[in-house]
Amino acid sequence: MAKNKKRRHSRTVELKRQIEQEKLADAKDRAKKRMDPTARALLYGDLVFLAIAAILDAQHLVSEPVSALFSVVGLVVVILALWFQFGKKRDGGGPKL
Repeated sequence: MAKNKKRRHSRTVELKRQIEQEKLADAKDRAKKRMDPTARALLYGDLVFLAIAAILDAQHLVSEPVSALFSVVGLVVVILALWFQFGKKRDGGGPKL
């Protein structure tokens, strides 16, 4: 008569499953820390805009009020990028139940 034996998973199967769970947790953690693409694009665009504005100002090709306007526009774009990165609700908004 054959005995019914429970199949026991070997230690390597448990280790592989644990490693896979850790990889999934790491991927989720990285996804939370990832920078918002809109914020990244705004910051890169602002960097280029302010670099061009600084070059034009250094060469005295723009007047002082225009240079000040460039700085204000650059500041507004940085604040907008920060809002996209940190101000938006990532969980879809809505009430919490």
